[in-house]
Amino acid sequence: MRDRRTLPTERRRGRRDDEPRTNRLNLRLGDDELAAVQAGATLARMTPSSYAAEKVVAVAMGTLTPIPTTTREELRELVEARTALSRIGNNLNQIARTLNAGGDVSAEQLAAVIEHVGQAVRRVDEATLVNMRRRRPRR
Repeated sequence: MRDRRTLPTERRRGRRDDEPRTNRLNLRLGDDELAAVQAGATLARMTPSSYAAEKVVAVAMGTLTPIPTTTREELRELVEARTALSRIGNNLNQIARTLNAGGDVSAEQLAAVIEHVGQAVRRVDEATLVNMRRRRPRR
């Protein structure tokens, strides 16, 4: 007898009385594909079958758009650059507060902040250029 894991009921989709699911679709997956589905299902606290069905139907109906790996990397880079810019903004606010209170800020501290600003801006520029090149129509 198979060992069945029970999942939290708040994430399980109950039977829909108004639209019973009478059709079955069988998928053949490679080991890596199955591992990816199982990992996603575990994170979503769903069974692999429910998880796969939910995602397949969402893509087919246009409510979920898959993101290519390259785009995901771009988005990750932009999020990291945004975080870096936010931290730099906090540093600038601290420097301004210190100067306004009559304090002293060293040239090294200012140079470090300016260098970080330059690095973050370059990262955003690079990610933006990659994005623009991808969206340029091919001839």
